[in-house]
Amino acid sequence: MAISESPEVSGIKISVDAAPSGTPAGSASVIGHIDSIGNIIDKSRNVNKYTPVNDTEYSEIVALGSLQLGTFNATVLYNPSGTEGVNKIESAIDNNEEVQIIIELNDSLGTNGTTIAQICKISGFTVDGEQDGFYKANITAERVGLPTITAAA
Repeated sequence: MAISESPEVSGIKISVDAAPSGTPAGSASVIGHIDSIGNIIDKSRNVNKYTPVNDTEYSEIVALGSLQLGTFNATVLYNPSGTEGVNKIESAIDNNEEVQIIIELNDSLGTNGTTIAQICKISGFTVDGEQDGFYKANITAERVGLPTITAAA
């Protein structure tokens, strides 16, 4: 049974582009069969709370730290000798290269949904073995900078 290279699963299409630029470079490949996916956008700030002893107006002062981007996690069923984008991800961790992960959401009645392009460094790539004739890879990617988001048209 050959793995499907279906571009869309549950309204989400995930591709990988080897070129780390702000917009897709045109060499994007569908990542493969997605078994599970983590947060699409994940950002937060550290919070420090101070309680001044000499202030009658404020019982607490809240200070926010710098923006932190969370990791991108996905589990993909794939063929290691195939052309799925997950093979670009494995190559990226081997060669310490950045990749661009492009997520397209089918959230529009028009021709284009929302597109989120994020530069990432791959920090984890594990293969759990075989499932129904496919290899099962777990991917962990560290987000680099803010994503480029193109709203649905």
